[in-house]
Amino acid sequence: MKRPWKRTLGKVLLYGLASLVLIIAFFLFVFPSPIDPVSWKPQPIPEAKGVYEQNQLLRDAELLAGGKLFHPEDIAFDSEGHLYTGTQDGTIHRIRLNANGKAESVEPFAETGGYPLGLQFDRAGNLISAVKDVGVVSVDRDGKVTLLTDRVGDSPIHYADELDIAKDGTIYFSDASTKFDYGWPFDTLEGTPNGRLISYNPATKETRVLAEGFYFANGVVLSPEEDYLLINETSRYQITRYWLKGEKANTTDVFAENLPVLPDNLSVDDEGHYWTGGNLRTPLLDSLQQNAFIKRQFAKLPFSFLRGIPARENNRYGYVIQLSPNGEVIRTYHDPGGEKVHSISSVERRGDDLFIGTVFGEAIANYKLQ
Repeated sequence: MKRPWKRTLGKVLLYGLASLVLIIAFFLFVFPSPIDPVSWKPQPIPEAKGVYEQNQLLRDAELLAGGKLFHPEDIAFDSEGHLYTGTQDGTIHRIRLNANGKAESVEPFAETGGYPLGLQFDRAGNLISAVKDVGVVSVDRDGKVTLLTDRVGDSPIHYADELDIAKDGTIYFSDASTKFDYGWPFDTLEGTPNGRLISYNPATKETRVLAEGFYFANGVVLSPEEDYLLINETSRYQITRYWLKGEKANTTDVFAENLPVLPDNLSVDDEGHYWTGGNLRTPLLDSLQQNAFIKRQFAKLPFSFLRGIPARENNRYGYVIQLSPNGEVIRTYHDPGGEKVHSISSVERRGDDLFIGTVFGEAIANYKLQ
């Protein structure tokens, strides 16, 4: 004869198991997912050998304005050599550097009302910025902000990301995603092409879409001859080329593919080499991309948890890539563990100095090229 307490315990366990099954079923089949994902199979992550071999070069970097900059995304320099960067609170900061590239002072320069993700000076000395949730703005020498464009046709520009400016003044910029507020987690996990490339003509004030269908359109840079633009497709781990001139004008092709990072911003140096950086790809992420059902469920986890994954200490890694004018990876610079720099968002070369921004850190890094 069973004892009463055993019968009671059995019922409690049965009801508990049934409740757990119902909760799991509700989570999987009833609770809505914020994404409508597709499956795709990335190429294997490049092996850590040759130009991709792990090193610790970036651990020699010096941090500028440490703790004073909250997620300094992009970097620009004025004609006097002062460094400018935008932070997530909407502020554009000016950092005065001495002859050795060290920060002498950090001061607020302008308030944008959004997140200034892309920065570039025009020929008149105005700082042009792509500002998330605002559009593209111009900041004069006194820090006065003027909106240039926030719409293209009937479509609002919510995610102005990165930009470059042609010699004729045309501003080329990316609208990273027309669907999501962040690249990670939702746009990356969904795996659909929601980005576009846009131009703005200051003379005519015309804004127009040049191309659509980019997988999180991020960094934008003109070639030295201005015959094409390069656009980072962050969630496809590649750099795409958009031709401006010649027989291929208004078409795209792949400039560099299967990068070991999720590439963020792009720049070009005086030698015609391109520079980019980003969060390191992982086997887990590449496996997730191949299963739409799992991605749909994974995206239901709390947003704060998902958003914070790249910034966690065990996921930190500093990674800079140098590419030839033909799109070949010729050197990489690493900081395993992200002791000095991680989550790299921008790389600007000035002489023998690499200035490095970060999407999750709190300082600009300065690395002296050997």
